[in-house]
Amino acid sequence: MSHTDSVTTAATLAALLRDLDGDRPRDPATLLAAFSTYADREPDILAVRDGEIGLTYGQLAERVDALAAALLEHGVGPETTVAVSLPRSAELVVAVHAVLAAGGAFVLLDPAGSADLQRRTAALAAPALILTSDGTPHPAGFPVLHTDATVDVTPDELPGPGADNPAYLVVDVVAATAVVVGHRAAQANSSWRQRLCGIGIGDSVLWHAPLAGQAAVGEMLLALQTGATLVVSSSAMLADAIAETQVTAACFDHAELAELAALPDAEERLDSLRVVLGSGGPLLAETAAALRAVSGATLWHVYGRPETAGEFVAHEVTGADLEVVPFGSAADDVELLILDEHLCPVADGEIGELYVSGVQLARGYVGRQATAATFLANPIGPVDDRMFATGDLVRRRPPGDAWTAEIEFVGRVDDGPYARSTGLADELLLDEFEAQAAATPFDPAVVHAPTDGPTSIITYGDLDRRTNQLARHLTALGIGPESAVLVDVPRSIEFVVATYAVLKAGGTVVPIDAANPRLPPIVNPALALTVAAREHLGTYDIPTVTIDRASLSTYSSEPVARSEHRTPILPQHPALVLFPPGATHSVTISHAAAVHRVTAMQARHHLTTRDVYLHQSHTGDATAWHGYLLPLRVGATVVLTEPPDPTRLAALIAAYGITTTDFTPHFAPVRTTHRDRLFRTSELAHHEIEGTPAALAHLGTLLGKATP
Repeated sequence: MSHTDSVTTAATLAALLRDLDGDRPRDPATLLAAFSTYADREPDILAVRDGEIGLTYGQLAERVDALAAALLEHGVGPETTVAVSLPRSAELVVAVHAVLAAGGAFVLLDPAGSADLQRRTAALAAPALILTSDGTPHPAGFPVLHTDATVDVTPDELPGPGADNPAYLVVDVVAATAVVVGHRAAQANSSWRQRLCGIGIGDSVLWHAPLAGQAAVGEMLLALQTGATLVVSSSAMLADAIAETQVTAACFDHAELAELAALPDAEERLDSLRVVLGSGGPLLAETAAALRAVSGATLWHVYGRPETAGEFVAHEVTGADLEVVPFGSAADDVELLILDEHLCPVADGEIGELYVSGVQLARGYVGRQATAATFLANPIGPVDDRMFATGDLVRRRPPGDAWTAEIEFVGRVDDGPYARSTGLADELLLDEFEAQAAATPFDPAVVHAPTDGPTSIITYGDLDRRTNQLARHLTALGIGPESAVLVDVPRSIEFVVATYAVLKAGGTVVPIDAANPRLPPIVNPALALTVAAREHLGTYDIPTVTIDRASLSTYSSEPVARSEHRTPILPQHPALVLFPPGATHSVTISHAAAVHRVTAMQARHHLTTRDVYLHQSHTGDATAWHGYLLPLRVGATVVLTEPPDPTRLAALIAAYGITTTDFTPHFAPVRTTHRDRLFRTSELAHHEIEGTPAALAHLGTLLGKATP
């Protein structure tokens, strides 16, 4: 069903503040203003639903004021940080708003997280106090106040915050930063999201994002700054939580969107949703289309950073977004600047780094150590105007018949230098694969169909997790940029795992031809990867990892952060060193060269998630490497097999629905008597043809074409 004609009308903050009796002075540019106004004027509306526990706005405000008074007695006030360590609950909502009512800023600690994570988060935020409950884990070394410590107080006795005071902190333990978000920025962001989505009284928002991140704060504010109900579900399954609570609005990352859209009963489970916000990095058009096919909810693609009080661009996803879902247009009171390396604006359509300016910027980082590096003076703005360097490479597309002028994501600055003359940004080889794995974790990535023996298969999600663990193991062994790794693994899923793990660690893949194993010349390898089935063939005089015997369970399977690399991976670093059969020289392929090659091939062939690519070349063949990379960047399936004879090739094409393959010189001399059987069963749509002129001419005759 469609929810676009909702009866909900979102009241603006200005309307709510109009004609108040003035009992409680309010600064309208704070988070406390809207919340306390709803408590005054609509006290019986349900604010929080936590299982059997329900708190109206009036009840919530009474508990908030009592706890805020206790915080005041313990020295909490403007410019004071309080760490809140409580499980997701109505009690946590009370605690957060009590900190705001006392004038302080809060930072969320997840009591379900590790003690080390809590300790590091608290160390970066440097709170004056930890607010928690009896028996709830929390870091040691800080003064502690329990939530049952309340004091009778009238609201007028609470000072409350000013617009320029901190509201909350967002800590990134990997980057070792704590972002300070002020009330003015947070309130401006909340007002914009309310106007964007039309959320208000009568709506309910699911609260499910991890507590340690900004998304959890955003979900809470999306409800309690708009008069909606914040809903806590006890269900661990997201689809069950939506179906059980019947929420009308929810925020999901793109992997969650893909997972929900793929459910067989998705239409029924998601029926209550009226508004969906998809956040994170670039949203795949396939994921957006899949969700829109099963839900009538309005889908907004939003993107933001902690340094910008949340999302700062938004795009309403429609049927016109067939290939690319843009980042969108700027939020209220936000200016988007696309600048070159000299901080000069670039023309529409050209690539530059995205900078954000305006009222929604955060104040900076705790300690200010990193603030000057990313919060810069706006070279084209008024005096004292700041801008934040996002590190995102984007371009602004000119308006067309079906779209407005919006920005599109291209890559990240820390992936490498980018060439504005070509209009292409250099990027690391596996960025798009990792985005695909997050979007379609249950889709088949690689199928190994050997001549004899059982067929094996691995999904995108499993391939990503296995390669992340092995990459971390390689990093621990010293592998990084400029480290050559011999991959002595036969054609198999393990070969793909080994290749991707080396690339994720930043190393250089040096594949060994399984049919003719030899130590390649001109290579000084740091490590060898192999499998147990090949150990009997001999050992190398370098450290060797047998990947199907290595103990990797202690390593995280989450995506490898760039900060984990021993040194930054640059586009000019070698990705592969290949040795053509019979050659005594090597061919080195850099990350940039590999990306440009597969990008150009994709531009010609337009592979999609519906394609099935047959990889039939020898493992060590210098012309075969793109077959392991190109299909998995776009969601296609790779079928691995030994170079087949024409009869078996026809059977493979029919059995697996092959749409794409490479014809190499190994295949070209086949007899034309197999022509009808081979190509009448074929669904081939693309042909990447390489070889000698004679072989190509023979193949052209075979395909019934004058020239291939």
